[in-house]
Amino acid sequence: MNFTEFVTRSALNKQITIVDGLPKILKEVKAIGRNLNQLTTLCNMGKIICPELFELKEQYSNAVVMLDEIARRCS
Repeated sequence: MNFTEFVTRSALNKQITIVDGLPKILKEVKAIGRNLNQLTTLCNMGKIICPELFELKEQYSNAVVMLDEIARRCS
């Protein structure tokens, strides 16, 4: 939530929810996306064939678990 959204919600007496840990997870998901884009580019260039995606899958799985934990805390 940026400052403008915070002020607007405050002024309208709407509920404001702050989620601890979300920036860390967003950073992780962005890194996974960058890694996938790099692998895709290398595949399209013919520099690699059939990359091993085990680490990428594991990172994504960990991010999903963290998001699930945050969702449980917020509900």
